[in-house]
Amino acid sequence: MGKKNTENVHPGYLGKGKRLRSIKETAEFLGIKPQTLYNMRNRRQGPDYVMVGGKPMYEDEAIDRYLDANRVCLSA
Repeated sequence: MGKKNTENVHPGYLGKGKRLRSIKETAEFLGIKPQTLYNMRNRRQGPDYVMVGGKPMYEDEAIDRYLDANRVCLSA
């Protein structure tokens, strides 16, 4: 499968109606600073992301997977 041309893709969506969030939007959603998200990405931690127009963008599904993977269960 070849590279998808993202030149005309709306910055908030990537095919099949998938919503993408910017670093700022993702950080606000997670309750952290954008710099923390940058640091996490540089350490290969945090939610998966896609590059769109040279900028990292986060799918809601990837954010949900990240949150599920870091869930702390208090019940036995």
